[in-house]
Amino acid sequence: ASHRAAVLVATLGAGKTTRVPPALVDHGHVLVLQPRRVAVRAVASRIAAERGWTIGREVGWHVRFERRFAPETPLVVVTEGILTARLQQDPLLSGITTVVLDEFHERSIHADLGLALVRQAWLARDDLRVLVMSATLDTAPVARFLGDCPVVDVPGATFPLAVDYAPGEDMATAVRAVWPRTSGHVLCFLPGAREIERARADVVARGGIDGDVLPLHGSLDGAAQDAAIAPSPRRRVILATNIAETSLTVPGVSTVVDAGLVKVARYDNARGIDDLVTERVTLDSADQRAGRAARLGPGLVRRLWDARDRLRPTREPDIARIDLAGPVLDLLAWGASPWTFAWFERPDDDALGAAITRLQRLGALEGGDRATAITALGRRLQRLPIPPRLARVLVEGRGAPNVALACALLAEGRTTSPGAASTTCDLLGLIDRPADVPPHVAQVARELARLADGDRGAGSEEDLRRALHAGYADRLARRRIGTPDRLVLASGHGASLGRESGVRDGEFLVALDVMAASTREGAAEARVRSASRVEPEWIVPTAVTVDHRLDAASGRVRAVEVAKVDALVLRERPVAADPAVAAAILAEAWEARPRSD
Repeated sequence: ASHRAAVLVATLGAGKTTRVPPALVDHGHVLVLQPRRVAVRAVASRIAAERGWTIGREVGWHVRFERRFAPETPLVVVTEGILTARLQQDPLLSGITTVVLDEFHERSIHADLGLALVRQAWLARDDLRVLVMSATLDTAPVARFLGDCPVVDVPGATFPLAVDYAPGEDMATAVRAVWPRTSGHVLCFLPGAREIERARADVVARGGIDGDVLPLHGSLDGAAQDAAIAPSPRRRVILATNIAETSLTVPGVSTVVDAGLVKVARYDNARGIDDLVTERVTLDSADQRAGRAARLGPGLVRRLWDARDRLRPTREPDIARIDLAGPVLDLLAWGASPWTFAWFERPDDDALGAAITRLQRLGALEGGDRATAITALGRRLQRLPIPPRLARVLVEGRGAPNVALACALLAEGRTTSPGAASTTCDLLGLIDRPADVPPHVAQVARELARLADGDRGAGSEEDLRRALHAGYADRLARRRIGTPDRLVLASGHGASLGRESGVRDGEFLVALDVMAASTREGAAEARVRSASRVEPEWIVPTAVTVDHRLDAASGRVRAVEVAKVDALVLRERPVAADPAVAAAILAEAWEARPRSD
């Protein structure tokens, strides 16, 4: 009430997520931000159960393409991207009294940008309140950012937690080892969906587990995620990514098995490559994971690494390692310059410049780097709930169902089909078998087609490839002569075409899915896992220059016109030399000639 802002730090499992927001609704409408959609639904449901409220009336939730709340609902739980979209339409957050940013220690790009944009509304309104919450957070920078607001530290009480270390042990063996030692559910942390499926098959195949074995990751639809965290009288092994690390309590968990790995998104500005990299978990994440076992009583955690290993203390914020094209476009649409905006943590100039260049290539921006303006196309791309690159594909493809499905598949990281035959586009193997597409991906595709308000008829295969080229033009690649699986990217770096790809002919292609550099024949090069063929006549050079070269054999200066896409040479053709340039080159050669004494 006195500062209109506060930072709350409370022990794992203290109940801050479900108890604090409802306590604030007497003062006005509350908007609660959560980093993941499974947490949004779980938190809203838990609050409703504790308070005797009804979902959609006293408490509601809103995630991409799904919502359950009414205009008068006083407490709404949302994913962080929903707040960013809402601020675009209503920069002052009219009708909202309190914004709660939960689990801020995760430092997602939407949380960082959301806090910075909310602060602008907070400075402009004298009745808006901001609360930042976490169990593990360096509070000083956040408090300073919010006008040196108070920090409320609630130590709470914790249950005993036994910690075992089993370096090198596989997940199935670890599960069998801990299963008889406790009577509750076993929550296992693995880096990704593929690792979860392998571990699930292994646990089931080995037997000895009298319980259900369930996956929990972001690629599942909402119903499957909710089922994994629903109360159950039957014991369970829940195999999860870091989706289960914070925000939600999985009822009945008494044991955690932690593989100690996490998949982290990283963007290489120089190569134009974004990739999911498997890395060691940080110490704060490991503590968060372990805390899942001791929320409701004494717990056990088994860590599959050596107790002597030293983990990095905290995770790296998104803003330091991901493609910033989306946030930059959001800022420009909101009306701010990314160069002068009051970021919570300002990204470096190289990352901002690279993001602006990518947006200019997509037609979303015009003007120079420091005096950039958003275009009408850019505003259209910004309103679509997918990254700008995919939004450009969707718009170029006029929202046709096959293009919308391609965008949904790319957004989910589903870019190739097993045993792909020779094709012009690796996505076709998935698009041509709609029955094999997961229901939640198909639903996203339908929503994207609706939002694009495009053609209802299916586009052609060529239309799809043209649209993909429009969105991925900066990922153009050319095959090296005589080696069809060796490529040169538009960045000038080398790459190889992976065995997953069926795009085996055509001189040019765009790389839809690129894995970071690996070593091949002593040299580091990226691997293209999914691609789409590009016809030469579609390619528009980013630069056309005339190079003058001295022909030592004839003593004449010859000129060549060179067309490029970034560093990738498209074609060369001889042209007439500029006399002035030729004279300067000849004079320089004359001055540099060897002279005898």
